Amino acid sequence: LLIWIEGCPSPKELRERVLDDVEFRQSLVKWLESCHTGDYATATETELESKWEKPGVERVINGRVRKAKPTLLIRDAAMSLPARPPDFHDEDELQRWHSSFLEDVDRIVFCSNRHDKDHDRGCLKGDPLYCRARFPRETYPTTMVDEDSGALRFQKRDVWINTYNPVLSYLLRCNTDVTCLLSGTQVRAIVAYVTDYVTKSSMTTNTFFQTIQTV
Repeated sequence: LLIWIEGCPSPKELRERVLDDVEFRQSLVKWLESCHTGDYATATETELESKWEKPGVERVINGRVRKAKPTLLIRDAAMSLPARPPDFHDEDELQRWHSSFLEDVDRIVFCSNRHDKDHDRGCLKGDPLYCRARFPRETYPTTMVDEDSGALRFQKRDVWINTYNPVLSYLLRCNTDVTCLLSGTQVRAIVAYVTDYVTKSSMTTNTFFQTIQTV
């Protein structure tokens, strides 16, 4: 899903304003941080692991020590529907719902958005090996601006999850990856990725064009 904002400055114009206009930079960062985050809302991943997972047991298999995957102690939040918010006139009830919302989002992200720390899902390739999904991710204590390029480095403390939008995660209840495209390179890369993804269907050419015509 690509969302284009009508009237938005070009990536070049954005970089120039980010570097030259402090007030614009602060407003842009505040808005973008409200659109996506790369951290859990209620705790760190280590704290959530201690609460929601049972550590795997080490076993010797064919002379090698292997540690079993942790066992999830909570129900996958993706298996339930989201709860609608209460009447906005009831402040206390709304606050309780919001706290429940944040914990529910953390459960969804914990169950669906985390990358396998052992890279056991075919993400490693190359020589030397590297993770195609770019995990673990770089961390930043606060959002900062590269003064040379104008690039934004968003605050991130959890290395094994991608960025997401809490409302989208709450409603869709699945793995999501939400980011802003602030450079021409990023725009071209994501357009190529989405195009490749939606055209890798096993449909025949005839069926493919019939589907396009129907849409």
